[in-house]
Amino acid sequence: MANDKWVNLGTRPIKKIRPAEFPDISEMMKEPTKAARNPDAVDVLLVNPPSPDGGVWIRSQHRVGRRSRENMLWPQVSLARMAALLHPDYSVEVVDAIALGMKWDEFEDLLEKKQPKFYLTQVTAPTLTNDMYGIFLAKSKGATTIAFGTHVTPNTVNTMNDYPAVDFVLRGEPELTLRELIVAIEGNTGQNPKIVSLLKETDPAWEPVSPQAIAAGDFSGIKGLGWRNAGKPALTPDRPFIPNLDNLPLPMHELLPLDKYRMPLIKGPYAFVVPSRGCTAGCKYCIKHVSYNYTVRLRSAENVME
Repeated sequence: MANDKWVNLGTRPIKKIRPAEFPDISEMMKEPTKAARNPDAVDVLLVNPPSPDGGVWIRSQHRVGRRSRENMLWPQVSLARMAALLHPDYSVEVVDAIALGMKWDEFEDLLEKKQPKFYLTQVTAPTLTNDMYGIFLAKSKGATTIAFGTHVTPNTVNTMNDYPAVDFVLRGEPELTLRELIVAIEGNTGQNPKIVSLLKETDPAWEPVSPQAIAAGDFSGIKGLGWRNAGKPALTPDRPFIPNLDNLPLPMHELLPLDKYRMPLIKGPYAFVVPSRGCTAGCKYCIKHVSYNYTVRLRSAENVME
């Protein structure tokens, strides 16, 4: 030990600390969503998401949403009609996770398979956080997310502030707003003369939104929409009601799991025929007025029987 030489390590010069260089793989992680889409991919996925507790919940375009005590499986005719507004110009699929008994892990696998460009979902107040989980999943996989229903129509700004994954909200009667939004984002491809005629009949002042406005992120020209203006929720003017319901395409019932729908006192599957919109009654508890107000519009008998 006596012959050992001790070295004072404290006399060595201390090297300068290298500048921090943390990797940013954000753009790299976007690449999978830009890759070639698989054969099962769709343009628009219209969704009644899984339930919050594994039970049967009722969601619809004009209902507040509730847990079904009677285990009534509610046909998603509103989603089927919205799909009809987009078909055949865009590929569409309806997913009724409630009727299919689909759990969230299965639903996430489905999103991976379908790779939707647009994710449209029902949103109700009793299932709000649950429904937003579906939006979060879809957004994380590259989809443009769109919400509609009786919760987001009167509460658009608060909902978009609380849930940043929501890109757009369809306020009020949603069909034409959905169609116009997707056509605009897709670069005015898929313009359909019948739909253009319906848009002009509904709103004589209607003009298609310019591609330049959409490229600049300006959606203010699409009525009935909640959108993000420089990141902040913004509302466009209300869209007028469709005056003649006969001019709407018939719902694509073939997209629904019709064999799954059940209700008490009816043996076997069933579906809805919706002959009208709106109600003149002033019931304080009824949420239908949020979507359709108090004006009644009827389909013709011929159109109902078609």
